[in-house]
Amino acid sequence: MLRCPQCSGDLKLVVFAEHQAPIGAEHLALAEECGMPNADFSQYVDAGVLACEACAVSYPVFDGLPVLLPYATSLHAEFSRRFERELRQLGRGARFANREPVPGERFVLNSFSTEWLAYDFDGVIWEMGYADHEQRFLLELGDLRPRKKCATFLELGCGIGITTDLAQRNFGVDAVGVDLSLAALRATAHHRNNPFLHFVQGSVFYLPFATESFDTIYSRGVLHHTWSTADAFAALASRCRTSGSMYLWVYGPGSTDDNPLRRMLFAAERRVRRLLQGRDSGLLAKLLLPPLACTYVVFNWTRRLRDRTIQPYNFRRAMHAARDRFTPEFAHRHDHEEVRGWFRAAGFEDIEAVDWRIMPSADHDDYRRNTGVRARKRVRIDNVASDPATAHAMTGGR
Repeated sequence: MLRCPQCSGDLKLVVFAEHQAPIGAEHLALAEECGMPNADFSQYVDAGVLACEACAVSYPVFDGLPVLLPYATSLHAEFSRRFERELRQLGRGARFANREPVPGERFVLNSFSTEWLAYDFDGVIWEMGYADHEQRFLLELGDLRPRKKCATFLELGCGIGITTDLAQRNFGVDAVGVDLSLAALRATAHHRNNPFLHFVQGSVFYLPFATESFDTIYSRGVLHHTWSTADAFAALASRCRTSGSMYLWVYGPGSTDDNPLRRMLFAAERRVRRLLQGRDSGLLAKLLLPPLACTYVVFNWTRRLRDRTIQPYNFRRAMHAARDRFTPEFAHRHDHEEVRGWFRAAGFEDIEAVDWRIMPSADHDDYRRNTGVRARKRVRIDNVASDPATAHAMTGGR
């Protein structure tokens, strides 16, 4: 499935280290159903490179994680130290890509790596338990959820992989999670025994997949942190197959102007964000983030007085929330009509704003103030015309 993020060309795998992975009975059965079993099915690649001959560059596979970014990061440096001899033997083909990232992306990578590397697999994401998280995910996809096993599923901004895993287990899909941050490394390590669950470190602006690769695409709470949400959406939507489906959730205007109190709080937030924006470390962050985290703990406590399904914040979770709110360089907001326009422009139909009232109660306020939209990618007329049987049926046999 993987392609060069620079030219979309094929990649050649060169293995440095691998092992025989244990495959569970349920996954072997699914592999048989999908026609996948072969001699390589249980071979887990721990380290190696994915080489693009057209670009004369290689991308590392680091502890099982394909790092498919068109620029170097700290993982590239560590990989070079570990496999100096193997890379030297590759010669010129061992060169890593060295493009400049899009505006603000390197900060996003570093900041969200710090944020998500501290998160545990402890049954809670934000203020919701995994059961509520699963219920929300299924409701978000609604009638557009995958209907056949062995379909392909992509989550953009997968974090530590909780939702990607839910998709694989609920639908029997071949699921891929992409994240810009090192959260993808934790997701890879945690889920490494599932051969239908894959993680990639990548950028939405340089996606390492061919166009129209996925039957279902899901992205929640991510694209508004890029320099251009609209451009990020267009890049992601191009990977959705004809008649496939896509779901997007981004910040909405209600998160800032829902009521007079929220408008007043957001005015104060803007002043704090100017101090912390683009700074997730240093003295100022160390001084301001802990008090902000304490306010999240108090606010969470007041919410739990009204709804006990809301999970309690400890200080670590509150720091995660404060960092996520105040340090990102970009935090755009978009209403439903604007997002519907993006879907229409990308060739989608059956575009539907998801109703916040059907969500778990712990997520009602957050969902009501923000923007969740799903749609199906319509069949192109040129595709229909190339299939005489389909064209005959659609014209009523005329």
